[in-house]
Amino acid sequence: MANKRQKELGAFYTPLHTVNYMISRFNRLNKASNLLEPSGGDGAFVSAIVNSRKLQPSQITVWDINPDTRKNIELTGVNNIVVKDTLLKTEFNQGSPFKQKEFSHIIGNPPYLNKQSSYIKKNRKKLKEIFFAIGANDTYAMFIYLCCNLLKKDGQLCFIISDTFLTLGIHKKLRKFLLENYTIEEITLCSKDLFKDTGALVNTCVIYLKKRKPNEDDYVVFNDCKHNKIGNYIGEKRKIKQKEMLTYPDFIFGFNGNVELLKKMIKLKKITEVLDGGLGMHTTDNNRYLGIVDYNGKTYANNGLSKVSIDKIDGKLWKFYHKKGGNHKYYMPVEHCIKWDKESVSHYKIPKIININEKRQGFIISGVSSKLSVRLATKKALWESNKAFCFFSKHPTEYPPEFFIGILNSKIYNDIAKLLNHTVSLQIRDLKKLPLFPFIRKDIKDITDITKKIISSLKINLDYDFSKEQKKIDIIVDRYALN
Repeated sequence: MANKRQKELGAFYTPLHTVNYMISRFNRLNKASNLLEPSGGDGAFVSAIVNSRKLQPSQITVWDINPDTRKNIELTGVNNIVVKDTLLKTEFNQGSPFKQKEFSHIIGNPPYLNKQSSYIKKNRKKLKEIFFAIGANDTYAMFIYLCCNLLKKDGQLCFIISDTFLTLGIHKKLRKFLLENYTIEEITLCSKDLFKDTGALVNTCVIYLKKRKPNEDDYVVFNDCKHNKIGNYIGEKRKIKQKEMLTYPDFIFGFNGNVELLKKMIKLKKITEVLDGGLGMHTTDNNRYLGIVDYNGKTYANNGLSKVSIDKIDGKLWKFYHKKGGNHKYYMPVEHCIKWDKESVSHYKIPKIININEKRQGFIISGVSSKLSVRLATKKALWESNKAFCFFSKHPTEYPPEFFIGILNSKIYNDIAKLLNHTVSLQIRDLKKLPLFPFIRKDIKDITDITKKIISSLKINLDYDFSKEQKKIDIIVDRYALN
């Protein structure tokens, strides 16, 4: 029951070594300080601060939505505890003056709830009104915005949060707000296993900033500990000028390096200018309307759906259907099919961009994949929204579909995709930012021919090793990216 409540609140409690690391970021903790913990939880931060005697209990304020928090916090000697919904019940005017008093230090691990959570769905209208400047997409992002606004001049904030805000398009406004108004001292990319024991599938980072407008000489330090053992916060460090990040596409935090590539992208045509297609459809009930394609006894999916013989997939009663993302590159037999009788079709949500009678050769970009993975689409097939984007060349004579499959599977394009969105969930907005380098005709033809050879080989043997051919494509694409 406790775990269920914890999940509903988006509360994943912070390991003590992380707590101590975050507290160590603060300087100027003294008799004049007043500290806020806006999501008190189990009291780990407050307890560590009091026990270290860095502050007196009377200098600390704690807020939390869960009334059970009070018992934990009171054990530390802190009495200024308010049980409230911090996001909805903290009154302030964006841009000052504040109805709420300001703090010299703010620390915490705000709740992790996204826009699909019951909390945001229930309170969406009010949250959108309060957080109109950045959007109501994730609770942790709203906590950052709120608490940054509650800092005194030169005040310090240290949060451990999901790292998705670093690159995801939905957090573009938040990034701009932070880059323009606060000096971001350091962002530590935490070990990937930090919250593994809690069941939270989230990569995290620690952000430490000050309420001071950045100047030309301010750098953001990225401390990369992703591959460190848990508890080790000494990582590979990269420094980027904070004001320079305001020139990057969508103000992304370019912690992966390769900032020169980011700068070059800004000046290039976007790949989607010569493509159409994109988001797919929803069946409203996959279990009811989808089947697994049976290739004369061979199938490529195993998810409990009924098998449908390939002979029955004629475009009238059944159509081929690209449902999956995954890491398959260049070619993979379509795994699923979709009912296409009149009654079934009446339940589907099909975007206007989709031509249900499309005859052109397209290609699939996986929406869920550890790498940018692109493969040949099955002709006349439909595709599922978000997990598998399907695109078609507007000018197939000039830019054959196989050309796009080749370049998008290259190392350079994978690096670009990870700069734009470092998570395993690509969004359509990310794909629309991918650049099209000025490829000459010979290179387009060479990449197309190499790709066709890889696809032909995979159709014969799905385990075919195409690394030699991939290297040839990488060499061609590298010339454009590195010059």
